[in-house]
Amino acid sequence: MKINRTHDLSYIIIINILFLFLVTSLSAYSETKLRGFTSNNATIQHQTETAFKDLVSIESCRTNLRRLTEEPHLAGTENSFKVAEFIKNQHERYGLKVKIYEYLVYLPHPLEVLVELVSPGQHVAANKETGWQWDKDSYRTDIVPGYNAYSPDGEVTAELVYVNKGLPQDYQTLHNLGISVEGKICIARYGGSYRGVKAKLAGDYGATGLILYSDPSDDGYMRGDVYPRGPWRSEDAIQRGTVKYIFQHASDPLTPGWAATEDADRLEVEEATDLPKIPVIPIAYKDAKPLLEALSGPTVPLSWQGGLPFAYHTGPGPATVHMKVKCEHKIRKIYNVIATLEGSEFPDQWVILGNHHDAWIYGAADPSSGTTSLLEIARCMGKLAQQGIRPKRTIVFASWDAEEFGILGSTEWVEHLKQELRDKTVAYLNVDISATGTKLYASAIPTLKQLVRDVSQEVIDPRTLKTVYDVWNNGHQNKKPKVGNLGSGSDHSPFVGHVGIPAVSMGFDGPYGVYHAMQDNLYWMEHFGDPTYQYQVAMAHIWGSIALRLANADVLPLDYQLYAEELLSELEILKNGSLLNIQKLRNLLIDWENSAAVLNRKLQEYIDSDNQVDIAEINQRLFQLERLLTNQDGLPMRPWFKHLIYAPGLNTGYAAVVFPGIIDAIEQQDVVQINEAIDNLASAFQRMDKGLKEIISLVNTTEED
Repeated sequence: MKINRTHDLSYIIIINILFLFLVTSLSAYSETKLRGFTSNNATIQHQTETAFKDLVSIESCRTNLRRLTEEPHLAGTENSFKVAEFIKNQHERYGLKVKIYEYLVYLPHPLEVLVELVSPGQHVAANKETGWQWDKDSYRTDIVPGYNAYSPDGEVTAELVYVNKGLPQDYQTLHNLGISVEGKICIARYGGSYRGVKAKLAGDYGATGLILYSDPSDDGYMRGDVYPRGPWRSEDAIQRGTVKYIFQHASDPLTPGWAATEDADRLEVEEATDLPKIPVIPIAYKDAKPLLEALSGPTVPLSWQGGLPFAYHTGPGPATVHMKVKCEHKIRKIYNVIATLEGSEFPDQWVILGNHHDAWIYGAADPSSGTTSLLEIARCMGKLAQQGIRPKRTIVFASWDAEEFGILGSTEWVEHLKQELRDKTVAYLNVDISATGTKLYASAIPTLKQLVRDVSQEVIDPRTLKTVYDVWNNGHQNKKPKVGNLGSGSDHSPFVGHVGIPAVSMGFDGPYGVYHAMQDNLYWMEHFGDPTYQYQVAMAHIWGSIALRLANADVLPLDYQLYAEELLSELEILKNGSLLNIQKLRNLLIDWENSAAVLNRKLQEYIDSDNQVDIAEINQRLFQLERLLTNQDGLPMRPWFKHLIYAPGLNTGYAAVVFPGIIDAIEQQDVVQINEAIDNLASAFQRMDKGLKEIISLVNTTEED
């Protein structure tokens, strides 16, 4: 039996009563009209959202999270299949249609992982976390060793060099100091970029191996109390993770661009273009300490100094390290669970909610807190459907497998159903982690950013009993809370980057020092992450309400004027950092902005008139406008990414870059490619302006009829 915090039942009852009162009051004082709804339908929608939120249950979330975190469930294992079966059975209990999509993908599992200091002195790094007496989960024998998925097999002994975060500027600093990493083993701290970028750069600079560790100044004792006393990373906690080049593509490495079905053609592993060439191993900071302590050479720049209790040095040597990686390289089966609540009026228009179900170990926060919210939304919407309250558009609940290996499950599904998704998907709403704290964060395609803000104004923050919006915005009256841009790192990536589907990714953030470690378990969640489960409930409120608004809107609330305004600002930033001639792009964006403003006005007039004319075709065209910003040839350096506005950065891996074709070409100092990227963007902007004008014409025709 797992250790759980004892909750005061009366406290929870009081909080639930306050929740109900405040949510009801909030709905009563809301605007008469919701964005995209006529007056009468706005009232119905308010009632529907209130009924949905009233059904969401803390106890249901708690029950599901405890079941999801009972066992480690690494993708490609029997336990991962058992979790998929549990999710499938829950959806069926909720009255939804369910299908499991199976794919066969390349998933290496570790057989031997070794890092040891061989001189001066000797030290062998542990490859699993230490057990803690009050947490039986920490003693299981089926916890996967600390490893980096897709590291090639290899064994190497060499001098060590500390490369800070392993970014391009860090290697430049070493070069300026006269230090080369060629033939050496690099040790880099996590942070600053995705770990796969660190692996690629170390190989590109000639290193023979890479060791990664989490420095205590980033997420350990320098931030606060560590597990089990606090939420931060303990000295033994290892950050596992993939080093697949997800900034090249998010597919299974052996089926890039096509679905990994049973009969699919497959590359040989040696032919894959998205895998590192040198062995990579993660270790805990207690094991990084003797390695870093044994380095000589110059003391590091101040910004490189971490939280271990000595002055850091660059090396090389005299620390000499031996590292070895050996994996079982197999094609393994993964399981995507897809549940469907069919729409009453527009069943072929889909709103998709997605979260992955595989975890490095227990995954209480990542991803199971998101899975609990997803299941709770499905349960409540299923119950409403049984009462005759069914969404107009189809809502799809997707639980992806093998996200942790490089976004594989969602990508295979997108590649499998590519054309159907292009034709039918209104938006994709992603939550990876529901709650590690109390602060909302969100990233989105600009058309959906205001919708996220709108919904956050109608959900109560459990801690302050203000609206989530007010807490998110820190009480500022004259500015909107920031919604970021979408790069990679989670399951929105194939929807946006490969197909051009508008998307949102969000969650509640907080002190989260157990990322990808054994300690991301039920004990951590019930003591630090979300002890009362109220933020998993709040995430269900926000996520489900966004889905309901998109599913029921008379006119889809997709704001293409805001999109153009944001891109004009991004264009100015690009201009300030370069000598590019972007006047043509600016003029085309102004045309787009003007057309979008006219369309917004026309659609608002339609809404205000309470017109009952069928505008299904207008909505169909509205959500497909995003596709016009893709190019089937893709980005020149990484053609799997088709979206011309947003992609993960080549040197960030997760974080988004805007106008990636131009940015990639600038980094390569390729003038021809820069001009081609500008021309491709210009064509996309023209397509968007034309698409907006066609919808305006269609609205005019509808009004005349």
